[in-house]
Amino acid sequence: MYIEVTSDSVATRDLLDLKTFHVRMSSDREKAHESLVSANIGYIDNDAVFIRSAWLRDQGPRTREWLENFGAMLSYAEKRGWYDGEFIEGHIEPNE
Repeated sequence: MYIEVTSDSVATRDLLDLKTFHVRMSSDREKAHESLVSANIGYIDNDAVFIRSAWLRDQGPRTREWLENFGAMLSYAEKRGWYDGEFIEGHIEPNE
């Protein structure tokens, strides 16, 4: 799964792929940060993006399988220090 951030929108992509998580930006970091903060979705800090896990959960399908896999993704991220119980950390990839 990845998050696509532009200067005026934030969208989830590839929601069924819970083995990857990153953020793609097609605007400069300041505008992307403003988009995330104004929508109460997350924020950018240095070279990482922090996305609210509750927002991510709400974007996905409400199937038992997806929710279980999403929980497993958060557990994996927590073990590696990428999830603090509220925000999941993603790295920034260039938008191709």
